[in-house]
Amino acid sequence: MGKKYVYLGIAFIAFVIIVSLGNILLKPKGYSNVTVLNDGWNVTYNDKTYEDVQLSMLRSIVGSGSAEGDRIVFTKEGVNLRDYVSPTIMFESRFSEWTVYANSKKVDERFIGAYKNNRFIGCENNFVALPRSYTPVTVEIDLLVTEEGAYNFYEAPAVGGYFDLLLYEVYKHMFVFLISAFLIVFGIVFLAVAVGFRSEIAEMNMQIYSALLYIVLGTWLMTQFKLLDLFIETNGHQTEIEYISLYMVVPIMYVVIGCMRDYIKKKIFLIFAITGSVIPFILIFIHFAGITHINQTLVIYQIDGIVLIVFMIVMLLRNGSGLKEATIAQYVQIVGLGALGVSFLFNVLFYYLEMIGVSEQIMLSKLAVPMGAMCMVFATLLNYYTFISESYARQKEYSSLAHLAYADELTGLANRARYDSYMSSINKEDDYCIVSIDLNGLKTINDNMGHLSGDKYLTEFAEGLKETFGQIGFVARIGGDEFVAILKRDVMTQVEKYATKLNNYLDDLNKEDSSIHRSAAIGYAYKHEYVNADSNLVYLKADERMYNNKELMHGASR
Repeated sequence: MGKKYVYLGIAFIAFVIIVSLGNILLKPKGYSNVTVLNDGWNVTYNDKTYEDVQLSMLRSIVGSGSAEGDRIVFTKEGVNLRDYVSPTIMFESRFSEWTVYANSKKVDERFIGAYKNNRFIGCENNFVALPRSYTPVTVEIDLLVTEEGAYNFYEAPAVGGYFDLLLYEVYKHMFVFLISAFLIVFGIVFLAVAVGFRSEIAEMNMQIYSALLYIVLGTWLMTQFKLLDLFIETNGHQTEIEYISLYMVVPIMYVVIGCMRDYIKKKIFLIFAITGSVIPFILIFIHFAGITHINQTLVIYQIDGIVLIVFMIVMLLRNGSGLKEATIAQYVQIVGLGALGVSFLFNVLFYYLEMIGVSEQIMLSKLAVPMGAMCMVFATLLNYYTFISESYARQKEYSSLAHLAYADELTGLANRARYDSYMSSINKEDDYCIVSIDLNGLKTINDNMGHLSGDKYLTEFAEGLKETFGQIGFVARIGGDEFVAILKRDVMTQVEKYATKLNNYLDDLNKEDSSIHRSAAIGYAYKHEYVNADSNLVYLKADERMYNNKELMHGASR
């Protein structure tokens, strides 16, 4: 088992390496068809103008962050558009109404009037088509901020062809795109697999909720980096999808933890889980109710998430036995959840460092959650492998035990216990035929030739019985030399035919080996011969007829 875990670990590392190589190989070294406009802007912030500004230094102008109702106007002269067939500018807007001008002429606008009506505006990468011009143009981006702290650090706009800008944005976040796409696809596929195995493996509940967590995490990452809108039209709801998917992480993680070690049956866990899960739903509700915009409640959710992480650690270490009692699979899952939790804390730390103006969120902090999510994927795969392996081993063991309990050791046929179980399972309304079969001369062979010869007689006869009746009905050895066959439906009317076939089989054996004389007495009875008869009465009639047949055979042999 240990070696297999090592192999899976190597596979996981190989996957990360492949994704990293894909990021390096697919990401171009330069963007010859795209021009990033970072330098030479005039920035007007609340009627005060700053000249020749680098947009990466916007924080020096807005201070601790822009405020609700602020107006920021970015103006850049001499933007060259003649090299593009369909010139487009891509720029970031964060909780803002915006209008774009080219040479003082309005070319596009969006969300105008939303601030006045207290309507929520999210964060987007906007693609605005500019008029073709063979001479440099002046581009102006007018932003009306609708939320507190919308702008701290600002990503510079870029111009180029529309599809070039689209690829530029994907390539720029290639690693995140690959990871988030993988999480969504893997989550969907794994959810289907886990649901399929749920009826056979009770522990798959944890895998089902883990799969949902991957779908939610993949969606959140895709929207956090504003990639979803590049492929799916969200009609301005990308940021709402981002926050909703993020807010769903805590409730799903509570369920995953609850399933992991059966914590869901503990009162203290239920109190924390229900409270921690209700909070995100309340935050989503008050957003759509128009009470408070969802981004303004992020700090509440972050506190809720930190409580979850602390509570998870306390639950695992409670009484000093949490980790000691965990199985290998559970331990791996704990490590996966821990990695995800730590990555979220790392991300939150740098988020607030950016908010207070210490530094822009470094890419490492943005990649922390994708890597934490991949660690949990690895943990889930290990769990899945363990559950499948253990389930297969249990099924094999149960099958072996069932065979020992219900199979005749010598012949491999069903034994008396299996026969009784089979008869009790037959529908009371169904008709059937019981064929009673008794070997002739078994005691004589055992006494005169030894039990090895008797065993040979029994095993050879059992093979003939399987060949004759095994494909069309149920056969069993219910005593030393006593056998039975149960026939149903159309084959019931052909008992004589199959009895003759069995006798012919025995005659052929006698011709091949005359050291043992093989023969069997056969009798049968139908359920429909009696009114409200139980199977025992039908068997007794078949047995009576079998003994009559045996008497006839003895009389004929004298």
